[in-house]
Amino acid sequence: MNMAGSHGALAPTALLSAPPDGHTLLVGNSSPLVAVPILRKDVPYVPVRDFAPVSLMGWTPLLLVVTPNVPAKNLAELIRYARENPGKLTVAAANPPTIFTMAQLRTREKLDIATKEYPIDAAAMKALLDGEAHIMAAGLNNSLEHIKPGRLRAIATLSASRARLAPDVPTMAEAGVPGFAILPWVAMFAPGKTPPEIVERLSREVAAAMKRPDVREGLERAAFESQSSTPAELGAFLKDQLNVWGTVAREAGLQAH
Repeated sequence: MNMAGSHGALAPTALLSAPPDGHTLLVGNSSPLVAVPILRKDVPYVPVRDFAPVSLMGWTPLLLVVTPNVPAKNLAELIRYARENPGKLTVAAANPPTIFTMAQLRTREKLDIATKEYPIDAAAMKALLDGEAHIMAAGLNNSLEHIKPGRLRAIATLSASRARLAPDVPTMAEAGVPGFAILPWVAMFAPGKTPPEIVERLSREVAAAMKRPDVREGLERAAFESQSSTPAELGAFLKDQLNVWGTVAREAGLQAH
């Protein structure tokens, strides 16, 4: 069942009351599991307490893109242009990963760039293409169709390695700004009191599914880079991500409300 809304927080909330029998699971991403608990005071769940990690499933790479009227072909030129034109550039943002990413860039490089939030990614992309905004941290699957014909220009990949579908786009570290760790990842969780033997079985099944050629090919076509993990590895990863995103929020002045 797809439970959209509230940046994905509806699904984790529903998992709180699910029986811990391995039949009700959450496939959720970094928005409801990391960003929402940091940005909202009314979230009824604590991810590391209320959910049992099953397996990481992968992530969708983000690309830092600009409109053609921004005279920057690489990250250094973009940073220099933003510094020379304070207040001129606007970021289009529609989800927590893009909001956190641009907040991190703005804070670390001391840039005067405004952020305008939109309800969904499609609206943010439309604003970018219509000239209402100039910069966006966009999902690879949403941006490639606009990059190839020149409607957008890719500046950097916001992940530790280059994206398979955009191998010519350098990472932020390769472009001169290391340390970016905001990723829109996806993982599977079970209710918190699910027996360990059930969790381990589920994790093995996810790992097996990720190795199937048809699954990998389908995910790659959707610009999704798959990666499984053990429950312990996902648990450690979740704690690290909460720390990373929390640090970005504090440094950027992103307030919980």
